[in-house]
Amino acid sequence: MSQHKVTTETSGDSTQITIDGVLWMSVENGLVTIRLANDGVYVARDDAVNGMTIAPFHPRLAYVAPEHRDAVRQELGL
Repeated sequence: MSQHKVTTETSGDSTQITIDGVLWMSVENGLVTIRLANDGVYVARDDAVNGMTIAPFHPRLAYVAPEHRDAVRQELGL
């Protein structure tokens, strides 16, 4: 995701982290809130390690030209 701009802002006990086109995350008093940029953001949960993978698009679209992703996403039902 190195092509996505990452910004952080901290004020007192609150921190906001934004990854353009992927997510916005707020950390305040130990509570983490994550909002995804849009419904095309891909999320996979790995229960074995209690983790999540968040990507700007489904891995099956990684090799599809950006201008064709919406059409291919619809074709694949993603």
